[in-house]
Amino acid sequence: MASPARARGSIVAAIGALLVTSVALGAIAPVSFAADDHAMSDLKGTWSGTFNQFSHDINGSFPVKLTIDAISGNEFTGTMEWPTFDDTRTRVKGMVDGGLIKWTETEYLRGDDAVLGGLYVAHFEADNRIAGDWMDPKHTITPKGPRYGTRGADFVLKKE
Repeated sequence: MASPARARGSIVAAIGALLVTSVALGAIAPVSFAADDHAMSDLKGTWSGTFNQFSHDINGSFPVKLTIDAISGNEFTGTMEWPTFDDTRTRVKGMVDGGLIKWTETEYLRGDDAVLGGLYVAHFEADNRIAGDWMDPKHTITPKGPRYGTRGADFVLKKE
């Protein structure tokens, strides 16, 4: 019969091996790093760029500004500004999910010339540059997987 110290050592070794295997398989990811190994703090700040829309009978490119002002764990909040959409400003809520940065516009703060409830799905293309798609909620919604809705735009944002 094994001694209690030897049994504890075996249990600790087994738990350690399980944790190493889980991390290697991606089951456990550090909260402080996500979106392709960028720190959550890399997201905080103002991002400006172009929104290329091809939905709602609109086909054009529009300036947009995303400001992420608060981060908690893997979630964030902020605002989006649409200077050519009657200077509309919205509140956003989002999260980092593995290598994806996801957010949605939840309410109007000024104006009302933007579609609320769509899902922005982005990733880091480089330091200080994110790009992705806007999934339009006004069409068929398929709530499975990392994206939902119908692709209605793409965008590229650079950190100011």
